[in-house]
Amino acid sequence: MSAPLIAGILNDRHGFNFDADRVRETARTAASTIYEASNDDGAAVQVEIFDTPVAHGTQFDAIPTSGAFQPRGAGQLDDGRLYVLQEAPVGTPLANLIDQKRSNNEVFTAQETRDLLQQVAETVDAYNASGQADLLARSINPEHLLVQPAWSDVPVKLSLVGPSLETAAPEDNLHDFWNVVAELTGQPVDEEAATKHATAVGYLEHATQELTDNTSLIGAPVGPPLAASAPQNPDDAPVADVSPRPQDGYRKPPEPYPANVAPAPAPEKNRMNPWPWIIAVLALALVALLVAWWWTTNRGEQWSASEQQIAEAYPGIVGKRAGQAGWEGLKCESAAPDADQEAKVRCANEDLGVTVAKYTTQSERDDAVPGSEYATVLGSGECMIDDFEIPDAYPQAFAMAPRDKGQFLIIVNGNEAEAKRLDLPVCN
Repeated sequence: MSAPLIAGILNDRHGFNFDADRVRETARTAASTIYEASNDDGAAVQVEIFDTPVAHGTQFDAIPTSGAFQPRGAGQLDDGRLYVLQEAPVGTPLANLIDQKRSNNEVFTAQETRDLLQQVAETVDAYNASGQADLLARSINPEHLLVQPAWSDVPVKLSLVGPSLETAAPEDNLHDFWNVVAELTGQPVDEEAATKHATAVGYLEHATQELTDNTSLIGAPVGPPLAASAPQNPDDAPVADVSPRPQDGYRKPPEPYPANVAPAPAPEKNRMNPWPWIIAVLALALVALLVAWWWTTNRGEQWSASEQQIAEAYPGIVGKRAGQAGWEGLKCESAAPDADQEAKVRCANEDLGVTVAKYTTQSERDDAVPGSEYATVLGSGECMIDDFEIPDAYPQAFAMAPRDKGQFLIIVNGNEAEAKRLDLPVCN
């Protein structure tokens, strides 16, 4: 379906104001195509258009629950095909976290499972009790359960909620939920809990109450009960982490529906491999790290004009003056700019470094990194960042290209760079 027709439906039938060039296809299912429309104000909605005409109605009742990206409307096109208007979803598929655990021969602890699924269970029960179990027919599986950013009060939300061509009874939704719990815990479906409880909340509590391990479990993701793998040293015990993955670390709290802008894709460009020069710079920076950290401790000169623009653009990262502490107490100092850069500031200690460079133009900044199609997108709304892991860098390093400040590039490197970069106040 063409973008102008979708924009027309949204604007004429639902009172939005989306331009056709801001409508893009985002996904396909077995029976539908999913689009997202957005504007420069940070508003976005998802539209799912089904492939075949339907005879049933498109009415449904709103459910007051925070555990799902809610359907906001539905209708039929002139040819009888169903379309559903939904909150634009954000988050990381729970399946990704499960795969990461499995790759390390781990599963989720009982506490992690409860933390992740409590509000999902409440939402399943709310839809079942409302007589609208059908609206969750496609939602209760790890691919469509989206882990939310750290700022969210809801750890996981259901997506693809709304009318569809599929049907589901409350019992079907409960079975799907039991299987999700089994995927996380590495235990088979608890038949005793399934028999005893007719709600998802009751099942979740019962099925996890005896899983008291605080350590990772080793074994297959679903199968016979798994033995705990206790760390030899208490200091080595893994810390429970149900935070979203890096691609969601910078998402800001959503505005009232609609929310979460999705910028139009930029034209593709032929790019040379940018990483060798970045890796070379990082290697030199690591050699000088200890010396620079000690040397900059007591300095306090004024920044140059271009360096001052960096400090003003990212006051939470860069100190007010050269030699002063910036983010995480890192000492900040002028660095020699590279080609096409106006200025560069590096803040570092013996373990972690952050470099902020200002380019002459956004085009020159964009030429310094691969295309956005290779990026992990962090953030939403008016602050989004193209994030790239720099290959073959040791310690690990990441390049971050903010979309709202097109002349700036941020490089984070160090042994904890992957986690630390998620705390950078890039959006503040």
